[in-house]
Amino acid sequence: MLDEIKIALAGNPNSGKTTIFNNLTGARQKVGNYPGVTVERKEGILELEGERLRIIDLPGTYSLTAYSLEELIARQVLIEEKPQIVVNIVDASNLERNLYLTLQLLELGIPVVVVLNMMDIVRKRGYHLSPQVLSKELGVPVVSTVGHRKEGMKDLLQTIKGVLKGEIKAYGLKRRFPAPIEEAIDHLQRSLAGRGLPAEPRWLAIKALEGDVEVLRLLREKAGLNGELEDILHEAIKILEEKCGADPESLLADARYQAISDLVSRSLKRPKTETVSLSDRIDQVLCHRFWGLPIFLVFMWFMFQAVFSWSAPFTEALEGFFSWLGGRVEASLPSGHLRSLLVDGIIGGVGGVLVFLPQIIILFLFIALFEDTGYMARAAFIMDRALSPLGLHGKSFVPLLSAFGCNIPGIMAARTLENQRLRLLTILAAPFMSCTARLPIYILFIAAFIPQREFLGGLVNLQGLVLFGIYLLGILAAVITVLIFSRTVLAGEKPPFVMEMPPYRIPTLQTLFLHMWNRAVLYLRKAGTIILAISVLMWLLFTFPSNPTLEKNYASLKEEAAQRFLTETSLTPEEVAGLDLSRAENESLARAYSAYQARISEIERQQAAERLEKSYAGRLGQLIEPLIRPLGFDWRVGVALTSAFAAKEVFVATMGQIYSLGEVGEDNPSLIDSIRKDPMFSPLTGVGVMIFSLLMLPCMAALSVIKMETASWKWPLVVVLWNMSLAWLATFFGVRLLGPLFYS
Repeated sequence: MLDEIKIALAGNPNSGKTTIFNNLTGARQKVGNYPGVTVERKEGILELEGERLRIIDLPGTYSLTAYSLEELIARQVLIEEKPQIVVNIVDASNLERNLYLTLQLLELGIPVVVVLNMMDIVRKRGYHLSPQVLSKELGVPVVSTVGHRKEGMKDLLQTIKGVLKGEIKAYGLKRRFPAPIEEAIDHLQRSLAGRGLPAEPRWLAIKALEGDVEVLRLLREKAGLNGELEDILHEAIKILEEKCGADPESLLADARYQAISDLVSRSLKRPKTETVSLSDRIDQVLCHRFWGLPIFLVFMWFMFQAVFSWSAPFTEALEGFFSWLGGRVEASLPSGHLRSLLVDGIIGGVGGVLVFLPQIIILFLFIALFEDTGYMARAAFIMDRALSPLGLHGKSFVPLLSAFGCNIPGIMAARTLENQRLRLLTILAAPFMSCTARLPIYILFIAAFIPQREFLGGLVNLQGLVLFGIYLLGILAAVITVLIFSRTVLAGEKPPFVMEMPPYRIPTLQTLFLHMWNRAVLYLRKAGTIILAISVLMWLLFTFPSNPTLEKNYASLKEEAAQRFLTETSLTPEEVAGLDLSRAENESLARAYSAYQARISEIERQQAAERLEKSYAGRLGQLIEPLIRPLGFDWRVGVALTSAFAAKEVFVATMGQIYSLGEVGEDNPSLIDSIRKDPMFSPLTGVGVMIFSLLMLPCMAALSVIKMETASWKWPLVVVLWNMSLAWLATFFGVRLLGPLFYS
């Protein structure tokens, strides 16, 4: 037996495939409840009685006809990598739809194990489904499971082991199509035999008759059947159309559906009368024509309220911890570059980002709840009515909502859309969905300038309301973008919206915990890699070049202040520091010493500010400043915005460094306090920074993904120019329109 055995998991979206994958491998992968949750291939390792099994979680797909990217990816793995077994996860509560993929997998000629998942729902509905009958009809082993309870997993492992050892047959019965179709298949199959093709000649013949573009291309390239193939195929199609009066693709699909109908009638018994399911009753309220959208908005509003209200104690605790840590490190190290790097660069930069971890976790808790309960698909249905006038449909909502977590998976999830025009419009809109990387920026300025006021008996929190408004502004920007592009360069017809509604499910605490844990780990990993690296880079830019003349000038000013103090008191500052200045006879001395300390603090503040201005980062900021000065920003904000191109959280890390390097004193004020006290900042400036950060170009990783998904640099360039123009204009006019509100 091979050292490493490949097992592929294939199934429809919402069949519970990813849950089975997690049960088999223990892999930490997102488990969703709407079509297209697993866009990319995932892998995990399973050790089974000394054998190393590589489990490949294929994208959820309804068939193996390459109409969508998921279908193409899944099929490529099955044909090119040739797994030893395909484990076909079937939603037993929706047998008719799921068995279409099963029949196509059997046509490939690969060993198949069928897993009837969600058998608890089947039993709850009063159905009786016989795995034994289905196994006999298909000619492959069939196992019953309830994935979220891990029921049936031992049986599945035993079945996989039996198939690998050759004790259980899993190739399936060769299913025959009606005679005219079989004649056409045989005619093509004979022409393809013996040509060293990567898949079974029979399967290739079937796909060629269906007009599968990828298979036809493969046959032309690998089999050398250019004109010859066209003649053979044309003849086979002509025979079919003459005998059956329909095209081969329709005939093959009809034959499969007839076979599925026969399979279901033999293996599944339904009660004579079926009651309305709980999911349907809930949908009558949540998907109501009039109440559905308001209910959805209430859910969104509650989520943003919770992000602030629930996280406040944890955020304050983290702020206190990093302030204490910075003070301890500063006290234990001598003055110099090492202390500055640790305190100002790393603790001031990375610590300034980590304090927002509680908000990130709470936000993803709610997103996980929406996904795992099944409400996410309903939200797409509800939003279809709102998206239709824009030229989008409800399926675009799924990638857009994913983009609230991170723009990158949102952009990649656009590949689930069948239409190229829809994909491009969704990709253009996704960067305006406010990702969690921007959340620390909003929280920083909201906490600094928006008071903690509550209304309606504590139900409405002003800070949460402002955060909700920022997210709505991003949605408005996406709407404007789609409206403009859908009526100009991407004009076209909107395809119909069809989407599966999975039943509502109660998520397990383990699944919710894994969602939050995964996001926390990703955030911490990002803080420990990208943000740490950029924080160190920004510290270098803020610290260098050294300026001996500047240091000498300020040393002279400090010496002058000390000399003046000596002249006035006949004592040095060091001598006075050792006296008890609270005694009545030392009152005049205490006043003089206090004035001296204030003067030294002022000199040090001026010195720190001039150091920053003359650093490499300061020079860069001053080059940018003329572009952003009309928005009310100075060079410091310009440097922070520039650094945010690498990762949005770095904005906060950079601001933390600016204030760490520019602050003097022993009290180590938090970044929020520092910004609140800075005369350059005001509530209106804070709103301006939030608007610009929301609408500006996405991070460089997101731009590279746009290039990858569109196979062109044209669309990333469009995103850069459009987003930056919109950000500048919206901020410029926004601060002027909101000015009277803040200063009335």
